[in-house]
Amino acid sequence: MTTDAGNPHLMGDEAFEALEEILTSDIVPEDCMNLEMLDGFLAGVLVSPQPIAVERWLPAVWSAHEDGVSFGSGRGVQRAIRLVLSYYNEMATTLGLEDDDETCWEPFCFAITDGDTIGLGDEWIEGFTQGLDLWRKDWHDGLPEDAVVAVRETLNEVLAPWTAEDAAKADDETRLGWLAAVGEAANDVFSHWRDLELAAPQPVSVDEPPQPGVAGPGRNDPCPCGSGKKYKKCCGAIAG
Repeated sequence: MTTDAGNPHLMGDEAFEALEEILTSDIVPEDCMNLEMLDGFLAGVLVSPQPIAVERWLPAVWSAHEDGVSFGSGRGVQRAIRLVLSYYNEMATTLGLEDDDETCWEPFCFAITDGDTIGLGDEWIEGFTQGLDLWRKDWHDGLPEDAVVAVRETLNEVLAPWTAEDAAKADDETRLGWLAAVGEAANDVFSHWRDLELAAPQPVSVDEPPQPGVAGPGRNDPCPCGSGKKYKKCCGAIAG
């Protein structure tokens, strides 16, 4: 993954590798999403017909249990947040691009090695469905009925193989085909909403890294983890 002069939101290889590493470090909660699950999750979030606010989706990245979020160092969590937001910005600006565009988004998943207890792409699909679950319950209100039906049928069709009784028996090549189909559907749905002139999700602000000697968030400031709580009642309480 390399940066592109035409899209300032593309992450460089170094930042991409840093994100992959930090998501499995002791800086973030133990059940934090890894990069594969994050990619699927953000895809599900970004293909929503209505943009989903950062404060709604970001806490789910760190933990499935809102009251169990526990971070490491303050500077470390700030860096983790910036990297996740940077990845969101990259995906927001590369979803729906034409296939012949070398920066077009496609699903990311880890290779499976001997001893793995999960199948190839399973974590991506888990993240994707979690992202879809964040869509507004009334997401279809005001949209053309044929568009709603088409999107539902498209998503149901590409997700069906993953929940089939014999899904666990599928080989890696088959699963890669399934994953590619979901990725293509995500790009199509994203483009479909744009064709209907629905507002596209916009890149979000990524704060500058905290400088040495600069104080972290105040106790009454919003917590940087994205929970929406005050710092003193969230990560500040953990930090003591």
